[in-house]
Amino acid sequence: MGEQGRRLTYSGKSLLLLVALIAAGFAGNFFSLRLFTGFNFLFGSIAVLLVVRLFGTRWGLVAGLAASAWTVPLYGHPYAVIWLCGEPLFVGWLLHKGKKRNILLYDACYWPLVGVPLVWLFFQHVMHVSVLGTVAAMLTYWVVGITNALVASLLLTYIPRIAPLYGLDMSRTIPIHHLIFNLLMAVVLIPSIVVMVIYGKGGENRCLKEMYAGIDDSLRVAGYEARLKLQGLAAKSGGAVPLDAEVAGALQGILLDARGSEPRRITLMDGAGRIIAGTDSVPGSVSQYDPCRGGSLEQVGEGGIYRCMPTATRPVPLLQRMHDATFLRRAPLAGTTWSMAVESPFAPYQRALLYDHIKSLLIVLGLNMFVLVTSLSLSHRLAAPLYRLSLVTTDLPKRLLRESISAWPESMVSEIDQLIGNFKVMSIALSQRFQEMTYTNETLEHHVAERTGELTRANEELQKEIAERKTTERQRDHLMVELQKKNKELEGIVYVASHDLRSPLVNVQGFSRKLAKSCAELDEFMAGLALDGAQQARIEPVLRETIPKSLGFITRSIEKMDSLLNGLLRLSRLGRTAICFETLDMRLVMSNIIASVTYQIESTGARVEVAPLLHPCIGDSVQVTQIFSNLLDNALKYRAANRPLVVNIVSEGFAEGVRYCVEDNGIGIPRDQQDKIWEIFHRLNPGDTPGEGLGLTMARRIVDRLGGSIWVESEPDVGSRFYVVLPCAPESDGHVTTGA
Repeated sequence: MGEQGRRLTYSGKSLLLLVALIAAGFAGNFFSLRLFTGFNFLFGSIAVLLVVRLFGTRWGLVAGLAASAWTVPLYGHPYAVIWLCGEPLFVGWLLHKGKKRNILLYDACYWPLVGVPLVWLFFQHVMHVSVLGTVAAMLTYWVVGITNALVASLLLTYIPRIAPLYGLDMSRTIPIHHLIFNLLMAVVLIPSIVVMVIYGKGGENRCLKEMYAGIDDSLRVAGYEARLKLQGLAAKSGGAVPLDAEVAGALQGILLDARGSEPRRITLMDGAGRIIAGTDSVPGSVSQYDPCRGGSLEQVGEGGIYRCMPTATRPVPLLQRMHDATFLRRAPLAGTTWSMAVESPFAPYQRALLYDHIKSLLIVLGLNMFVLVTSLSLSHRLAAPLYRLSLVTTDLPKRLLRESISAWPESMVSEIDQLIGNFKVMSIALSQRFQEMTYTNETLEHHVAERTGELTRANEELQKEIAERKTTERQRDHLMVELQKKNKELEGIVYVASHDLRSPLVNVQGFSRKLAKSCAELDEFMAGLALDGAQQARIEPVLRETIPKSLGFITRSIEKMDSLLNGLLRLSRLGRTAICFETLDMRLVMSNIIASVTYQIESTGARVEVAPLLHPCIGDSVQVTQIFSNLLDNALKYRAANRPLVVNIVSEGFAEGVRYCVEDNGIGIPRDQQDKIWEIFHRLNPGDTPGEGLGLTMARRIVDRLGGSIWVESEPDVGSRFYVVLPCAPESDGHVTTGA
């Protein structure tokens, strides 16, 4: 927590604002509003209090020292710095300790408790100012301090809106009783202060005009009477007026009569400046006239009015120096070389001025105290119901769940009372909703408990099923391993068997050929023998028909056996052949396949149509060529006799790969045979169609190894569609292999 319960972020903008406020405090006192001589309306504490509220007490003290520094040359003493710096210390301490943030209330407490006693102490016992001047100074500082605190409080109402711009961590909300209190004080206090300032400035002007008029009247009356007296004395003496004690006494009497009861001093001087007669001089004594001995003389008004201000030998407020000042006017005596001076002390006029000023200050201060108490009471009465309403409605949902709210606040303001009524209705509605929700929650908890039990049982069953599946998967994996071993063994057996069977088959084929040659030689030999008809009829069918026919059967069986063994060898080699995956240009692959069977296509009158665009795929060029060669070879073998064969080859790309379709209009495949055609050595028409029944078996085996799939869709006497799915080529792969 910071000094006043907040954390300050001293960024460049906040420091700039601090410097600006300190400078504004000094400028507020430098350009203070003059009420009358010795009394000024100082504005510097406005900025000082803002610094206290925004930046803390320490910076407030710095701002107070800077602002009050100008009072030393302004008032002629340094003591005002004490109570002007005590103000931010006191207000800052209360802001730190208190719960409220009302600087106007704290400042209103400072002046009667601390500030005014300090002013009394220094004015009375240090500078020895009159009681009247001391009271006037006390009341002036009091009223000015409260007024400045009010202005600062009003400014703080709007500062939270701009505080984030300067890195100040302040609450963006203002208590409503603070706002009402400040507004009520401003409505009453500011106009009264303006009236007081105008009246104070006018009061001093009236006093000065009255004093100047009195000086002029005394000078005119005394001059007139003195001229008459001198003219009479000159007529009696028949010439020059004798300057003896009797004449001086007569002239002094005239001056005393002209002064009357006013505390003025009238002096008559000759051309050399020597005193002839005066209201305060001894008749017959001669001395030089010195109107401002030990002081400073300056012209202050029109018509030759001068002010004599005594020189201060110690720190004395301007108020006290003005109390000891005198105003004078000196004018020549008509018809003579003499002159006359009238001096008037300012003290009586200042006393009257201070009386009027004290009266106006007491009125303003009394009004201030009345408005302060009234504002506190009224703002509390207006804001208290809202505050109690906020307490009642704080955490309203939880309170409604615990209890029903009966202690609602009341207000005499209709809008606030209506707001409280709306909250009552809302709380009743919320309470009903909460009861419904509570019942629903209880029912839901029951359903949840039941459902949880069901889910628990289902989970247990699922765990059992998972365990069984894991066991099954382990068994399956074990069987797969065993199956792979058996397949490898079977491939080895097939390879060995097919390889070993070729040796006796070659012997049989060789001996059958040798036997056929021997039969031919025997036939030639028998032709040269002379046999009777019965023997020749018996030997000739055996030698020329039975034996050649039997040898033909043996030869065809050997060729078929050789073809089957070659197929078995090719099938067994598929499992051991290395696969070289690459991107294939399928249109080029199809062109090569078609070129290799061009003779069969032309001899059968068939037509093979390849789509203009065949999607590339990933695979082994040799084995992919074998797949589509087998499919095209089957289409040529199983063509329909009643129509020309047409084969269409197209492709379609999708996310999983490329799907190729080889469609023909051949004899078709019965539905019950569509799963059997993939079996080894299976053929649809074994007697009518050549082949070993290995083409589709090898095609499926190759597709499985390439990570694809193959299936057939067919209708008898309509045709067949063989679908082959192979991995698609990546789009970024710019290299395409031409294929086999």
